[in-house]
Amino acid sequence: MIPRRHFLHNLTLGSGAVLLSPILRELQAYADGTSAQPRRVVFMLQNHGLQSWAVKPPELPREDKIGVPKLVQRSLAELSLADDLSPLAEFKDRLTIIQGLNGRHVTPFHGAPFGALGGYRKDSVPTGITIDCALAEANPATFPLLGLGIGSYENAQYCSSAWGANRAAPVLCHPDYAYRMLFGSVLQGNDRVEFDARSSVLEFMREDVRRVQGRLAGPERERFDAYVESYETMHRQQLALRGMEQQLRGAAPRRDEKYSTERETLQLQAHVELAAASLIGGLTRVVTICSGLCKADGHYRGFNDDIINLHQDIGHGQHGTSRELYTLLRKFHLTELANLARRLQAVPEGDGTMLDNTLFVYTSDFGETHHSQGKDWAFVLLGNLRGKLKPNRYIDYPQYGAAGNRSINALYCTLLHAVGAPCDHFNLTGPIKRVDAPGPLDELLA
Repeated sequence: MIPRRHFLHNLTLGSGAVLLSPILRELQAYADGTSAQPRRVVFMLQNHGLQSWAVKPPELPREDKIGVPKLVQRSLAELSLADDLSPLAEFKDRLTIIQGLNGRHVTPFHGAPFGALGGYRKDSVPTGITIDCALAEANPATFPLLGLGIGSYENAQYCSSAWGANRAAPVLCHPDYAYRMLFGSVLQGNDRVEFDARSSVLEFMREDVRRVQGRLAGPERERFDAYVESYETMHRQQLALRGMEQQLRGAAPRRDEKYSTERETLQLQAHVELAAASLIGGLTRVVTICSGLCKADGHYRGFNDDIINLHQDIGHGQHGTSRELYTLLRKFHLTELANLARRLQAVPEGDGTMLDNTLFVYTSDFGETHHSQGKDWAFVLLGNLRGKLKPNRYIDYPQYGAAGNRSINALYCTLLHAVGAPCDHFNLTGPIKRVDAPGPLDELLA
């Protein structure tokens, strides 16, 4: 009998090598005892600000948009959750609330496309990699990053995530389009025909690419290779999806009105379903849900017959009715985040569940308010990546300009440390090099 640890070592693959190699490598890693539990990160961005009053425990004094003069660290076990965070109450022992981070260099007034997750000055075109893509590079999957957007019914937008300068990552907006892209291999009828046709076209194109590459050299070859890179990535995804058909058939959500009705409440619910299915089905390990698409304008429909004008009804008034609308929208988003956490908690993994190996990061691409200066950025974390981060805590960093103030870049550096990809800093180069000291947030790392 071949020893368990060696049963794959001398296996020769034929035509099935492309599809079978990834799973065989994983099986061999388990047999060798070298397999590590996958680490997953889910970002949820909501526009128009995450205010101090929405996250601060009511027992603690704090001045909105200004902060505290010295570092505050408390156990959440001895504090109450702010009312806006009540949908996460059952996960309180897994929460970490962070306030006081500096993102002034991002200039998040009216939103911070690419800058909110990049830690650099916002722009319509990215100038560097964003943290979700950096984490995806450290945790490869069929879909390295699954971006899902609320606020448009176009197929896709480019607003929050990037693989590098001038390399924006798509955010899939229309739920039915996202469903077909992710789970096309399990569909029937015309949808399956479309999936197979897309796969065949990409296969034929690969042969053409090879022929062209044989005739090019030097800079021309480099430019051509860069041009076809995205098509190669899509082709690999299509092959992987074909090979995962049976696995995805059990994970794919049921297509109902959420995938065709243009209401933002349903759009968010559909995207959360797709995120859960994609994580459970092994399609991706990093998800970004971008509600509002990093801009001030837009509408939110689905609570009643009234349409919420995000810019006027919420952004230009944070008291009375406007504050109530803030709370309504935030609780709705966090309820869906909690639903996603429950889905992962129900799936066994190793000696725990998928939730044990997952971190949720909730924040606003606007910083602390609608007309934000970015001096008092707040984050809510759910999870600890199986002990890599310290949970059940409230941390308030010294206010902007005070000794000990830290930046959103330091938080992102910390996340990379937590997934096993440590770095000295995250995007603190050039003009913003002096924004913060290098290194992660020691208060967070276990």
